[in-house]
Amino acid sequence: MSKLFTFVVSVVAFSLLFAAPRSAQAQIMNPIEANIQHPFVVNNTTLPPGHYIFRIIGQTDQGAMRVSSVDGKMSSDFLVRASIDEHTPKHSELVFNRYDNREFLSKIYENGVKIGVAVSELSREETDFVKHGRRANAHTEEQAK
Repeated sequence: MSKLFTFVVSVVAFSLLFAAPRSAQAQIMNPIEANIQHPFVVNNTTLPPGHYIFRIIGQTDQGAMRVSSVDGKMSSDFLVRASIDEHTPKHSELVFNRYDNREFLSKIYENGVKIGVAVSELSREETDFVKHGRRANAHTEEQAK
């Protein structure tokens, strides 16, 4: 009986080990359109105000995203990891960290889904702010789509 119990516990533990990372994967399935009214930084690139599309381009736990202007003239790729929102957003949300008048993309959530993405690596400029003890004012911008 104890061998059977040990076997069952091992199978359950093994199953949970491989099921848990899948549930924490980024859940942004659809492109997110955003009308951003201010310049913002992502992956050491400053993008001007405008209409952008954010979409996942990788299929791993630590994936990648691409932000592109709707006209296709500007884009930047950046690494992301799973992030869990405190609430289920009713609209897609972009979270920015603000230092003085500089905005840095931090997180993205799709409407109706608590699991989104967080930018994995800070830009050089944001890293410098943090290194010098500056605190960000985080703010969320809801998007219509």
